[in-house]
Amino acid sequence: MDVKKYKHKDAHYQLLVMHSWRYEIPQEQRNIIIAEALNNCTVDKDFHVYGYLITNRRVFLIGKSNTTPFQKVLHYFYKKVALGIIRYKTHEYQEKHLLESKVHHNLFTEYPFYNTSIRESITGHKVEFPYYDPKLKRLQDYIHHHNYCSALDYSGGKSPVIVHQIEA
Repeated sequence: MDVKKYKHKDAHYQLLVMHSWRYEIPQEQRNIIIAEALNNCTVDKDFHVYGYLITNRRVFLIGKSNTTPFQKVLHYFYKKVALGIIRYKTHEYQEKHLLESKVHHNLFTEYPFYNTSIRESITGHKVEFPYYDPKLKRLQDYIHHHNYCSALDYSGGKSPVIVHQIEA
């Protein structure tokens, strides 16, 4: 990816892989919990989401904050996801205990996010190869029809996550 192409040169690209907690909560509810946690980061930590994709096992995330270090944003995100899980499972029972514990550190494994095809697709940029690539076509179809992705056209509706538009 040519970072000169975008105004968010200092954005963070993070791939988060969910741990076993994902088996305990239906996928739609997991997606809602994650989307709400991202929105909390946007509002409370001044985190600008430029692109995201929430799948069955992974969260692809592109964004930055001018006021909060990225690791603090991630820590806050994990805490909000943990609260969402507890609320779903226990209807706010033990919420205080969770905040005091370190359970929220074991929700995801962090990996660098290097896949440029996914990066460009979820930020609305066109990905082209000089040849037909069926994997890229399947990826683009998936991204453009997935309900929890920044690349989906909501046609006047609202995205589940507050996304800051990228200016090329």
